[in-house]
Amino acid sequence: MRVVRNGVALALAVPAIAAGAYLLAAAVLSRLAVEGRPASREGVEVFVCTNGIHTDLVLPAVTDTVDWTIDLPDGDFPGAGRRASHRSFGWGDRAFYLETRQWSDLRLATALSALFGRGPSVMHVYALHSPAGSLDCGVVVLDEGQYGALAAFVRGSFRRDGEGRALPLPGSGYGATDLFYEAVGHYSPVETCNEWTGKALRAAGVTMGAWTPFEDGVMRWVR
Repeated sequence: MRVVRNGVALALAVPAIAAGAYLLAAAVLSRLAVEGRPASREGVEVFVCTNGIHTDLVLPAVTDTVDWTIDLPDGDFPGAGRRASHRSFGWGDRAFYLETRQWSDLRLATALSALFGRGPSVMHVYALHSPAGSLDCGVVVLDEGQYGALAAFVRGSFRRDGEGRALPLPGSGYGATDLFYEAVGHYSPVETCNEWTGKALRAAGVTMGAWTPFEDGVMRWVR
C-alpha cells in the first residue's frame, strides 16, 4: 500500500514540478534582455497590443517599405471601411482560435492539441484604425531596415500557395473586419503566440526578453 501511495504522490508531484520549472524559466528568460538596436526617433510606428493573455502586432497597412493590402486586400475585410489604416497580426493554434470563440467554448481536446503542438497554426488578421493612445498597446519606432526585417518575419509566418499568395480561410473571421489565414509552424508551450510576437520583435532588432511565452513578458519591453 505504501508503494501505491508513493507512486500516486510521485505522479502528482512530477506535473507540479514541471509546471513550476516552466513558470520559473518564463519569469527569468522574459526578463533576460536580448539587446537590440538603439531606439529610433523617426520611422515606422509599430504597436504591440494585448488583451491580457495574447499579444498582436499592429502595423500600418501601407508604408514605403511594405504594402500589406497586396497580401491582405481590403476585400478580405468588407466591414472595415476606409478608416482601416492598419493591420493586426496574431499567430496561434488553429483549433484553439477557431473553436474557442469564448472561454466557455474551450474543450479539453482542443487545449491538449494546442499544448502538445499537434495541430496546424493560423494567422489572425484584423483591419483596423490606428490604436495610438490605447492603454492596451505599447509602441516602438523602427527605421526602414528594422521594419523591413519585422515585415519579412510576419510575411514568412503565412503559409502560401505555389504563386506566393497568402491562403485565407473563408468565413473564419469573428466579424466583417477580421479573417484567419493558414500559417506555418505549430503552437506549443515553447512556441506560444506571445513568443511569436517576441521573435518578430527580436528579428527587427528590438530589445526583448530571450523567451516570452506570456503576454507580460512581451509588454514589459514595449511600454
